[in-house]
Amino acid sequence: MSEPNPVAVVTGASRGLGEVIARILAARRFHLVLGARHADPLGRVANAIASLGPGRVVPVDGDITDASVRTRLIDAARALGGLNVLVNNASELGSIGPLTEFDVPRFGRLFPVNVGAPLALTQLAVPLLSQRRGLIVNITSDAARGAYAGWGPYGATKAALELLTRTLATELRERGVSAVLVDPGDMRTRMHQEAFPHDDISDRPLPDVTAPFWNWLFEQRPEDVSGERFAAQQEDARWLQPA
Repeated sequence: MSEPNPVAVVTGASRGLGEVIARILAARRFHLVLGARHADPLGRVANAIASLGPGRVVPVDGDITDASVRTRLIDAARALGGLNVLVNNASELGSIGPLTEFDVPRFGRLFPVNVGAPLALTQLAVPLLSQRRGLIVNITSDAARGAYAGWGPYGATKAALELLTRTLATELRERGVSAVLVDPGDMRTRMHQEAFPHDDISDRPLPDVTAPFWNWLFEQRPEDVSGERFAAQQEDARWLQPA
C-alpha cells in the first residue's frame, strides 16, 4: 500500500513567501490547506498551485484572528487525512515609526495576528501533528533581534513568537511534534514596500530566493531540527542561527 500524501497548512499563502512555500510543498506531493484574508487572490493562487502536482489544494479565506477561520483550516487538514506541516506565515507589519509616537492600542491588533493566532492555530493542530510526528514552522524576522529604529512594535511581536516557538519545541517533544523558526530575510514583497512606500526596493530579492532552504528543510527529520532558528537566505552551512 502506498504512503498517503503528506498534508500542510500554510497561512498568508495568497502572495509572497507563503505562495513560494506552498508551491514547494505542492511539488513535494503535499495536499495543501492555504489560508489568507482575501478570497479572490487566494483562489487564484490555489488554482495555480493545484496544477503543479498530484496533491489537493483547499483554500480557506478569512482573518487568522477569527477562531472560526482557524477551525476551518484544521478541519480541512483533517478531511485531507491529517497534518504533517503547519506554516504560520500570516503576519501584520503595522506602522513604521518611533516607539515614542506609536499608538499603543495598536498592539491590540499586532499581537493577536503575529503571536496569538499562530499559537491558537498550533493548539488546534497539535493532535493531528502528533499522529504524523509533524513540524511547526513559525516565520520570524531579524527585527526580533535587531532593535531597528521604527520597527519596534513589529519586532516585539516576532521576539515573542520566537520565545513561544522555542518553548513549544521543548513542551511538544514527548508528543512527537517539532517546531522551528525561520527568518526569510529581506525580500521584495508587498509588506516590505508598504513599510517604505516611497523607496525603491527593486534591489531586494524575490521570495523565490529562499527556495533552496525550504527544499532542504522539508527533507529533514523534524526531530533533528526542532527548536532551531534558521536564516533562509544564508549559504547552506550558515542556515542554522544561534538560538
